[in-house]
Amino acid sequence: MSVAALLALAAAVCFAVALILTQYGLRTMPSWRSPLYSICGSAILAWFFAILFVDPATFQTRAALIFAAVGVVFPVVVSILSVRSNEKLGPAVAGAVGNVTPLFAVLGAVVFLDERLGYGRMAGLALVIAGVALLALRGGAGGRRWPLWVLLLPLCAAMIRGAVQPAIKTGLGLWHEPMAATAIGYTMSTIMILLLVGRRAWRAGPADRRGVFWFTGVGLFNGSATFLLYAALGLGSITVVAPLVALFPLIAVVLSFFFLKGEKMHPIGLAGMVVSVVGVIVLLVAR
Repeated sequence: MSVAALLALAAAVCFAVALILTQYGLRTMPSWRSPLYSICGSAILAWFFAILFVDPATFQTRAALIFAAVGVVFPVVVSILSVRSNEKLGPAVAGAVGNVTPLFAVLGAVVFLDERLGYGRMAGLALVIAGVALLALRGGAGGRRWPLWVLLLPLCAAMIRGAVQPAIKTGLGLWHEPMAATAIGYTMSTIMILLLVGRRAWRAGPADRRGVFWFTGVGLFNGSATFLLYAALGLGSITVVAPLVALFPLIAVVLSFFFLKGEKMHPIGLAGMVVSVVGVIVLLVAR
C-alpha cells in the first residue's frame, strides 16, 4: 500500500472520530455555535506545527493565495453543514449521504488535472460509493427519520469537499507544504466563522465548558484529518485518495455501534461495509 493511501485512510479515521465527538458536543452546545471552537482549535494546532516545521524561505505566493481562497469555504462551510446534518441524521448516515465526495473530486481531477481513471479504478470507485450509499438508506444505520430536504446538507458539504481537492492539489504542486496549506486555510475559515456567528456568540454569553471541550476535540481531529488529506493529495492521485477518505462513514458506523447507544448496525449497513471494503481492495490493486 502506498504512503498516499495510508495517509488517506488515516484521514478517514480522524474524520470519523470527529463525527462521533460531535454527537457528544451537541448534547451541551447548540450546533450554530460549535464551529467557533472546532475551527479555531484546528487553526491554533495547524499554526503551532507550521511554525515548527515549515521553512518560510520556501514560501510561494500563488500557492498561498490558492490555500486562502479554499479556506473561505473549506472547512468553514463544510463544518457548519456537517454539524447540522450530524444533528439531524446522526454521524453514520450524515457521513454516508455526504460521501458522493469522490464523484466531485475525481471529476475535477480528470477535467482540470488530466488524471487518468482506468477501468479498474472506475470499478473500485463505484463500489466504494455504492457501499456508502447503502448506509444512506433510511433504516441503514440507526432508527432516525428525517425530512427529505435534510439530505441536501451533507450533499452540499460533499460537493464543496470534493470541489476543493483539485485546487489544493494544484497549490501543493506549487508549494509542497501540507501543513502550511492547512494553517492558511483554517485561518481564513476562522475569520469567516467569526464574521458569521461571533457577535451572536458574544451576546449569548459564555458557552458550556463541556461543549467547548468536545468541540475543541472535534477541531483537533478535523484539523489532523485535513492535514493528512492534503499530505495524501500531495503524494498521490485524487482518483485513489478521494475514495479512500470517503470510507470515514463506514468507520463512523463501527464507532457509533460502540460509543453511541442510539445508533445501531443493521444488515443493510453491514452490506454497505462489505461492498465498500471490496471497492477499496479493487481500488488499491487496480491500475
